[in-house]
Amino acid sequence: MNEFVITYNGKKISVGILNDKRVKINGAEYNAVLSRVDNKSYLLIVDNKVFEITYNRIEKDKFGLLIGSSYYELYVRTKLEEAASEILKKKSSTHKHDVVKAPMPGLILKINKQKGDSVKIGDPLFLLEAMKMENEIRSPITGTIKELMIKEGTSVEKNEIILTFE
Repeated sequence: MNEFVITYNGKKISVGILNDKRVKINGAEYNAVLSRVDNKSYLLIVDNKVFEITYNRIEKDKFGLLIGSSYYELYVRTKLEEAASEILKKKSSTHKHDVVKAPMPGLILKINKQKGDSVKIGDPLFLLEAMKMENEIRSPITGTIKELMIKEGTSVEKNEIILTFE
């Protein structure tokens, strides 16, 4: 069974795909058939009710869904991804990170966020090249960038402060 967690307006919905004609939503089983209309459109039939769905990916796990004439923004994660996200949230709340340091010496290839930008846990902050490998450094917390100490093309040393958070 494929299991997913859908988050909409802070509410989590558990969805399990039992087979190609049955789903389990928050513990209740339903007959369901999903048919692709085109690249981003589907017809979903749940217990003989038909829904037209069009979607677009906003971020890695965030989607915009148009169901009939109603629009929804929601997060779709596998059960494992959801568990990892919860662990990161707990870790962030118990460990205060007000700076991001270079994890190794290298060259800043790309800066994804600027001073004043809001970031969420896991958002890419910058790309660091070290030993001919590109390393995407991600945000350890949800917050706002207070100060950026580097520019693209700058060399950094291990533990050098790259940015600070408010």
